[in-house]
Amino acid sequence: HRDIAKHFPPGRFRDGLNAHLRPNPIGVLAADIVPDDFEARFSATKRHYLYRITNTRANLALDIGRVWRVPRALDADAMHKAAQRLLGKHDLTTFRDTECHAKSPEKTL
Repeated sequence: HRDIAKHFPPGRFRDGLNAHLRPNPIGVLAADIVPDDFEARFSATKRHYLYRITNTRANLALDIGRVWRVPRALDADAMHKAAQRLLGKHDLTTFRDTECHAKSPEKTL
């Protein structure tokens, strides 16, 4: 989170950030007002990640660096079936940093 001296409606703050980020391949989808004791790393109740794959033989122009290009045919059914094994609660102790302060190594995917 970021403390700012001036009050902005969340949508206007988001749009202002995106105006400054425009040359970079990053964007802010949403902004909100949070309590003073909110810490993004520890107070967040969930996180959302999006991984993009494009299945084309053609080289990328607009999405280069933001999409994984796979030129061979993909088996979406097999990929979906394999991904189902990842769903659920997992103990991720092995992947924790030695200085991790998370309350629990268990995460739900």
